[in-house]
Amino acid sequence: MKKRKELEKFESVRPSAVRPVLPLPVRMHADVSKSGKGVCIAMIDSDFVQHPDLCKPDNRISAYYDAVEDVYYAIPPVVTPLARHWHGTMTACTAAGNGYLSQGEFSSLAPEANVVLVRTMNEKGRITTEVIVRALQYVKQHAADLGIRVVNISVYADEMDQSLEHPVTKLVEELVTQGIVVVVAVGNNPMIPIRPPGSAPNALGVGGVNDKNTLSDTDSDMYHSTYGVTNLGVQKPDLIAPAIYLPAPVLPDTKTQKEQSALCALDAMNDDMLLSCAPSLLPYTSLPVSLWTSRNVSEIRNAIQECVEANHIASAWYKMVDGTSFAAPIVASIVAQMIEADPTLTPNQVASILKRTAKPLTNTPDLAQGAGVIQQRYALQTVRRTAVKQAAEIN
Repeated sequence: MKKRKELEKFESVRPSAVRPVLPLPVRMHADVSKSGKGVCIAMIDSDFVQHPDLCKPDNRISAYYDAVEDVYYAIPPVVTPLARHWHGTMTACTAAGNGYLSQGEFSSLAPEANVVLVRTMNEKGRITTEVIVRALQYVKQHAADLGIRVVNISVYADEMDQSLEHPVTKLVEELVTQGIVVVVAVGNNPMIPIRPPGSAPNALGVGGVNDKNTLSDTDSDMYHSTYGVTNLGVQKPDLIAPAIYLPAPVLPDTKTQKEQSALCALDAMNDDMLLSCAPSLLPYTSLPVSLWTSRNVSEIRNAIQECVEANHIASAWYKMVDGTSFAAPIVASIVAQMIEADPTLTPNQVASILKRTAKPLTNTPDLAQGAGVIQQRYALQTVRRTAVKQAAEIN
């Protein structure tokens, strides 16, 4: 009888509805001996806020440039987060976040890298070619004094122009000549041509893979990335990286963050606590008013679970996102690790190593995936072996 009561007590503890999402270093079987320390990544994106994953316990934002207004700040101004701040903040934390709000769980692969943040989205929600050009010019002019070695671009120009004369492509090529690795998201629509900067010949164009949020790579599929051969005869993407079920931060002190916190708190409660706290916490959510005073535990829990699933909630502070916009920063973080391991690496050497160590997906055309899925551990091993070999030859 005692054993049965213990079993009933155990069964009353409901598994959390919060969707489990694997941290990037875990799902990629990553070598975390390098953290991007001493390397600066310039993030050219919509806009940014001072997120704790970049600012605490130490501030790693080296500069903030508003390419829309042509104004420089040491760090992003303190503002009420707007729609334009989400995408850039999420990509920046994907590249260099330390997972501060998750006690390090949802860390990037380069949690000690510095970042330069460059805003490109205007008040109307548009990103123009003119502003992207201004952003790239800023990076080119200040790369030396800010120590920029990697640039991540998850935005696109208006034109379908794939020529070397397009101003965005021209500047990307100049940055590569300057010794900077430029990583670019190629886009999420295989039915349209690749636009600049994704079509730049010497940019590392990144497509996406769907690894199913698992530790196994045997059932991975292509993500719906843009791909093709440009008018210059260059195949893009160059390689692919995880592009779905990726943990990214929600912006603190927003309605979304407050709703996630309320849902996650309620979801963790036992039945008695849930009924007691629902009237005070459910008003912070989008769940119907009829649930606020409901005494039907199953009804409340099912509604919470449905909301968690619909909004891809991973925790109170993080959600799951997708797109090549997030696959590219993963590659940028790996490049930062490689450069930390060997600061003498050139953009061509970085690209060669990443392509050489990538693993092609089976039953997937090379045209869609380039060299294949990025293999962080093998790329870093190759960098180390090459550095040791070169040191031995010098001696």
